Amino acid sequence: MKIKHILLSVAATLASSQAFALTPVQIEAARAAGTLQQTWISGASAPTSLIYDGFALGCTAGTIAIHTTTNPSANPKPGSIGNFFAYSCTRAGVASVMYHTIDGGSLNAYRPHTVNAQLGRVSYVGTAANTGGPAQACTTTTTNYVEGLVSIPVYRSCTLASGANAANATYDFGPKKPAGGYSDVEAAAFPSAIGGGDVSSLGTESEAFVDQTFGVVVSTNLYRALQTAQGINTATDPDFDPLNAPNITSAQYTSIASQGGAYQNDWSPILGAPGNGKRIVLARRVDTSGSQAASNIHFLRNPCVGGFFNANLNPATVADSTSTFVVTEGSGTGNVKVALTTANNAGDFAIGVVSAENDWRIETSAGSAQYRFVKLDGVHPEAGSLQGNLPTPLATSPFYTARNSSVSGDYRFVMELRSFVANTADTFGALLIPAISATLGNPANCTNTPRGISISPLAGSSCLSADNTATPNNPGFTGVDAAAVPLPAFNEAVVAKGTKLGNNCRPSQMTQ
Repeated sequence: MKIKHILLSVAATLASSQAFALTPVQIEAARAAGTLQQTWISGASAPTSLIYDGFALGCTAGTIAIHTTTNPSANPKPGSIGNFFAYSCTRAGVASVMYHTIDGGSLNAYRPHTVNAQLGRVSYVGTAANTGGPAQACTTTTTNYVEGLVSIPVYRSCTLASGANAANATYDFGPKKPAGGYSDVEAAAFPSAIGGGDVSSLGTESEAFVDQTFGVVVSTNLYRALQTAQGINTATDPDFDPLNAPNITSAQYTSIASQGGAYQNDWSPILGAPGNGKRIVLARRVDTSGSQAASNIHFLRNPCVGGFFNANLNPATVADSTSTFVVTEGSGTGNVKVALTTANNAGDFAIGVVSAENDWRIETSAGSAQYRFVKLDGVHPEAGSLQGNLPTPLATSPFYTARNSSVSGDYRFVMELRSFVANTADTFGALLIPAISATLGNPANCTNTPRGISISPLAGSSCLSADNTATPNNPGFTGVDAAAVPLPAFNEAVVAKGTKLGNNCRPSQMTQ
């Protein structure tokens, strides 16, 4: 009987949260009354779900809603709803909206303020009935995001404000410029000519209190060729177990990815005779990408010398392509995965860098699934996760968290994220960004920390992921019949044992 009372209480709470979610009509009413507070942030994609959690933490329970320009799939978790979205809720009795743009990469946390870049965003959060709003505004609830036992409405926004329109005061009632945002690396890691450099006169750059793991990925055929060259029996590794992954050294990747690099004729320096005549495909990101900046820092020491920012080796670009060395530049991580898959299907060997939030096991498109992480300098980014020969259906499980080896300090290709608040930020944004950063470092639910993300020890958290006992209701088991394959309970450390103290050019210093 007691259990029934508890379930009824939960059901009542859920119904209440759905009934009082802030609606577009209520947002419109607040706008008309002059009480609506709005802000806009931009930049890196990796911490998207954590930023959502940070925004939600300050919301009155049950009032949050999600708005996206994409057609959301079932249970669209923040971080998988496209590049333009917004969140709304009631905060301390005030209707509030935060627009969020992750299109274009980390540098877009700074570019609207350094070079006046015009970014796109969700055009409008409100109702089409407002005569001052843009035409074709759409506020239909298309689905719900279920978080725990709470169902959160997801509204489809039918219009996307281009950069010029977002800055046009006559176009709609949203913010015209981001208040700031988040970046995989500090602004000084990007050239000032494209919007990076010294931003101290334009705003405040601070710790975001989370670290992002990056990894070297190769096309599947190259992965197998590397295994063979390194004496690893591919026949006993049908599931690409990270324990059996081949290795690439930082020096080898540098020799491929640097301008004028020594390994740009074929794969023979790494594979021996089987690599003779096999052209090299380097799938890199555009210069505005935080992943590309991370790669430049780690492998080329660019723009780092002795721990300070001062350019060293330059990265190879599309202009450096030859008949034996092909460079592609993608605006998004998806472009890198497609480039590796395309090369694989064509019989070429390809290599690149992506953040460890990516997981080939759960790719839904055959056109972007033929990539695998390799060991870097002898350590795999997924090492230390609950791994080994996991039984099928756990081939797609979240147990490869891609952070344990980074947390311990064994894996070194890790960047510390930064937050930025512009001097021109609205009052709401200037207060909200630091509040979200504090939440990033001290999350309410450590289990929500995404794959490839760890927490900086500077935040003072002792965060451990929740017990991952295999149960169907465990929110981590998306698409997995967990009950069929029970696993032992475990707790995973999420807080890193070292820090670069705010300078990604420095090696990590252990604090515990």
